[in-house]
Amino acid sequence: MRGVELFNSGRYWEAHEVWEEEWTPDRKGPDSGFYKGLIQVAAGCLHYTRRNRRGAVNKWRSGAGYLRPYLPAHHGISLSPLVEAVDSFAAATSGHGWPELAMPRIEVQE
Repeated sequence: MRGVELFNSGRYWEAHEVWEEEWTPDRKGPDSGFYKGLIQVAAGCLHYTRRNRRGAVNKWRSGAGYLRPYLPAHHGISLSPLVEAVDSFAAATSGHGWPELAMPRIEVQE
């Protein structure tokens, strides 16, 4: 759960790297989309913090798309709240002006 800890502390690049390492050996396996989704969502959050609207929206949309088949939860991670958050962020960021968004936290199931 190191990737989740890093993500929740706002260290999106580091979380992305951890999930990339977990995804690499299983690029064609059943969890491939799960890791790609987490990687994309983290990249979207990083783009948002850098005020890169296009990058944030694109990564959030693709990340949510990869995660949808794994809803509501996978590997102890509650994905539904994360997907709902990034869907709303993508919509909010698509308009004019710059929305002040509190980045999502990933919930872990006990």
